[in-house]
Amino acid sequence: MSTDLSGIDGVTYPWADYPAAGAVQEVADGILWASTAVPFVGLRQVNLWFVRDGAGWTMIDCGFGWDQTRAQLETIWKDALGGLPITRLIVTHYHPDHAGNMAWICERWGDLLPRLSLGEWFACNISMTAGYADNIKQRTIWHAKHGLDVERRKLFEQEVVPYDVGVALPLAFKRLRDNDVVPIGKDNWRVVTGQGHSPEHVSLYCAERKILIAGDQILPQITTNVSTWPMEPEADTLASFLETCQKFLGILHPDTLILPSHRKPFRNVGFRLRELGHHHAARLNLLLDAVKGETTAGDLLDVLFRGKLDGHQIGFAMGEAIAHLNYLVEIGRLRRVDTSDGSWRYAGVGGYTEPVKSPLK
Repeated sequence: MSTDLSGIDGVTYPWADYPAAGAVQEVADGILWASTAVPFVGLRQVNLWFVRDGAGWTMIDCGFGWDQTRAQLETIWKDALGGLPITRLIVTHYHPDHAGNMAWICERWGDLLPRLSLGEWFACNISMTAGYADNIKQRTIWHAKHGLDVERRKLFEQEVVPYDVGVALPLAFKRLRDNDVVPIGKDNWRVVTGQGHSPEHVSLYCAERKILIAGDQILPQITTNVSTWPMEPEADTLASFLETCQKFLGILHPDTLILPSHRKPFRNVGFRLRELGHHHAARLNLLLDAVKGETTAGDLLDVLFRGKLDGHQIGFAMGEAIAHLNYLVEIGRLRRVDTSDGSWRYAGVGGYTEPVKSPLK
């Protein structure tokens, strides 16, 4: 039963609990919520969505590609969808908890063509061949150049979950573009693409119903990972993420129900987006306060992240630290130090007294 639970962070959560394994929760007329497990410490689960689509259902995201998710999906398809098939699959982005079962779902329901953006399709395929964000050897070398200690580099190599462990891809797809309109049932859903978390992340917005299927682009309680990767070492992914947050502030109705990929559906999206802007500004200022002379992302990891990180988390933590350092370089608050040994080092730029502020309005 729906209840109006106020969150201490200023957003409200209409549902107290997650759906049970193999079950769904209706969050709006014709929209069902399922929650499935992932093998990543801290993340705990990923949400999948089913939207009634005429004589069948459109499914959004696939879950991690392992047996327990597939068993849950078989139960949901059998017991919760009224005997109607999956007729369309939309994937928000390439990460394994979202794209993992793509090939299996498409084959299971009659050679469906999954729908996703070109950037995400490319990222899926490159990651399957040990490129993009999943070249573990390349990332370990990258971490060393950014000052990560030997012990944590070894832990990363031992515990990072390789992309192809949880993902299988079909041979073809159907492309989604920013501002495409996707009719699902009687409603029109606008494609809103975003950056910072992944190359061309897809969210779906129904303005008439004030509902956003947000993927990982807007999350409550936890923050979206924003990382810079070794194949684009100077990328300012944090600026891209904040620009996407501003884009959503300009698009979404204040009363929009947000259906995120992690944690529970929530309301008060304007508060949450601005809160994310303040969160990242605070982290940028933490880094500025900690920079004494020349430093590296590895030196600053414990400034940004408290507690012991497992190997998989170390990879994302290094990506986030580098992303924040690159942002500070781009706005002129830090400079990259030219080195002869190939290391990536940063130093402060004098003349500033004001803290970094959130760019979100």
